[in-house]
Amino acid sequence: MSFRKRGEVLGGGPAPQRGPQAPTPLRQGVVPSRGPPAPPTSSMSRRGPIAKQASTPEASILDNVAVRPSLITSQPTVSTGSADLDKILLHQGLPLGHSLLVEESGTTDFASVLLRAFASQGVVHNRIAPNQLNSHVIVLGLSPLWSNDLPGLYKGSSKEQKKAKIAENESKVSVSNIAHGSNISRNESKMKIAWRYGLNKKDDDKESEAGGAYEYYNNQFDITQKLQPGPNPQDISYVTLSNTVGSIINQLTSVIKSQLKSNPSKVIRLVIPGFLNPSIYPPSYTASTFVFPLAHSLRSLLRQFENNLVLISSLPLDLYPRDSSLTAILEMLFDSVIHLQPFNQEMSQLIEKAYKSEPSKIQQGLVNIIKLPVLSERGLMMIHDGEFAFKNGRKKFEIEEWGIPVEDDSKDNETPEGGKTVKNIDF
Repeated sequence: MSFRKRGEVLGGGPAPQRGPQAPTPLRQGVVPSRGPPAPPTSSMSRRGPIAKQASTPEASILDNVAVRPSLITSQPTVSTGSADLDKILLHQGLPLGHSLLVEESGTTDFASVLLRAFASQGVVHNRIAPNQLNSHVIVLGLSPLWSNDLPGLYKGSSKEQKKAKIAENESKVSVSNIAHGSNISRNESKMKIAWRYGLNKKDDDKESEAGGAYEYYNNQFDITQKLQPGPNPQDISYVTLSNTVGSIINQLTSVIKSQLKSNPSKVIRLVIPGFLNPSIYPPSYTASTFVFPLAHSLRSLLRQFENNLVLISSLPLDLYPRDSSLTAILEMLFDSVIHLQPFNQEMSQLIEKAYKSEPSKIQQGLVNIIKLPVLSERGLMMIHDGEFAFKNGRKKFEIEEWGIPVEDDSKDNETPEGGKTVKNIDF
């Protein structure tokens, strides 16, 4: 039985170091070698790239007033220009790097209202602060005349506009306002009483919701008004259709890169109105050898600029039905798809008759959800048919839950003057 000294390693060799207080014993007269310092460990070498990834464009894009995180996936999201459409997409908008296809049946053109609101939202974001360009719009296939019909901001109803003008005039210092000082003091006392009893609580809630971190994220537009002043070349660029897919993608890429040079956190909104419409696209452009490479190239472009680019397009289903292979493949390549289905003549007459006394409730058609961004790709069944309806009112485009209207038959059940009914009431 043999004994070894404490600290001696089995098999020979120097004893391991156990901290700064236990240096390795050296023989007398031997000088330790002074070689290069030991390289950092693998864990330390990996911290550098990870720290850089934390400051990626995704982190800086959230500083843009036009961007907010998704309510579901926390991805950077932009508004479509319609608050109701933002809600049914479940992300409170369209996530960056994704696309939306708006299909429409019939000969109507309700989809153009959504596309123009999408473009107007980008132009308005450039006017929040002077000399600060937060977004840029690119229109493919159309001339600059398309932007002449962009909707303007909604300024409220006629009553609200009159109240705003009266309040603005009263706030100005003038002889008439001083003469009516007693009336102003009475209004102040009424306001104090209303505040004490909580009568103006609803107004305060609306103001608190309007403000906050995402105050400028979404705006309401008036389709009866035009955007004033109109967009300039810094707001919108127009890309013409070329003979080859490569030339179209090269034009789009050059515009996107030139815009991101000035501001890397800028949002680029790509709009394609009336995709494959014969009035815009020649017959040769509707061939599968042109459509499918173009759709694939647009999808790859979105993935290339996934932190800045979003796309929205419209497709007429009367020319390209959903049961055709072309539309089926387009629905696969787009990240989200909705279908605007206007009512037929019989249903429209029924709704107009049911809401005869309330014309503001008349709806024009259904909004069917076929595919939602991110969620549908993850395998969730997000198809909703006949659950939402849209109405293109006098001022704005609204989407709400759909319910079959009930026709009022009270006139048929009215009793005669004698108070006796003429119908048999036996059970």
